[in-house]
Amino acid sequence: MKRILHIWELMLFAAFVTLVPAISAILWAESVMEDSDFERLGKPKPGEWLFHFHEPGQSFDEYVRSDPVRASGRRRVLVFQPVGPLSQTEQDIISKATLFAGIWFDLPTEVERPVGLPEKGWHRLRHFPWQDRPAKQYQTGYFLYELLPGSLPEDAVCYLAITMVDLYPDEQWNFVFGQASLSDRIGVFSMARYFARFWGEEETGESCTVALRRCCKVLVHEVGHMFGLAHCTYYGCAMNGSNSLEESDNRPLRLCPICLKKLQWNRGFDTIRRYEKLKTFYKQYHLKEEAVWINKRLRSLD
Repeated sequence: MKRILHIWELMLFAAFVTLVPAISAILWAESVMEDSDFERLGKPKPGEWLFHFHEPGQSFDEYVRSDPVRASGRRRVLVFQPVGPLSQTEQDIISKATLFAGIWFDLPTEVERPVGLPEKGWHRLRHFPWQDRPAKQYQTGYFLYELLPGSLPEDAVCYLAITMVDLYPDEQWNFVFGQASLSDRIGVFSMARYFARFWGEEETGESCTVALRRCCKVLVHEVGHMFGLAHCTYYGCAMNGSNSLEESDNRPLRLCPICLKKLQWNRGFDTIRRYEKLKTFYKQYHLKEEAVWINKRLRSLD
């Protein structure tokens, strides 16, 4: 005799099928929880990104199904567009940060000639107590809707504007570190708040190292979005959302196991070789915390 499925049984089956990918992602994450090289995120605190933006996270299977941007054919270069005035120190840090991005994503990089900012529109005046006079803060829409779309190089897998002016996305926000359009393969990020002089402090060798670390973080974060990586909600990770400079500084300059698996699937790089290249960069530019971690990670993988 054939068994007839009742409606409630069908509903339970449908719910199970829907939950399987999420359960699989959780179980996979739990399987690497004991790896001491990575730290699980705790309960978000007031002021932190996940306290205000309740993001569900993105499993590996969800990432693959999203059909993310991939380097292919002629589109195999990360192209960076400096915008606005830059000091020699800032240019040097851009050069190092873009070199870092090339290692991170295992792709060639190219830095275009600088272009100017618009004289009218697309900005507002902001006055900070530690600054002598109000400064222009530019809306990200200028870069995402006006400057970049018509100039996307043919060989660019993504095209990112880099600027020293402070940014905001709309009137509801005080500022934003960067913003990207996944579908258009373009984005923008500001280095302004990463330098001591923005806060009215003197630039030193140590402050420039801090600025380099911050620029590397935001650069790989924004380019990561262009490759389809959503904000990470599992571990301390370069793909964590940040609601403040303090929160960004507290996030590590590394990918967690889940996000690394996504990027490795996308790019097909040799993970150990990539770690070795990152290790060389960290040592050369005195990023001591990152060098210590990656040495430990490489020993764990021996």
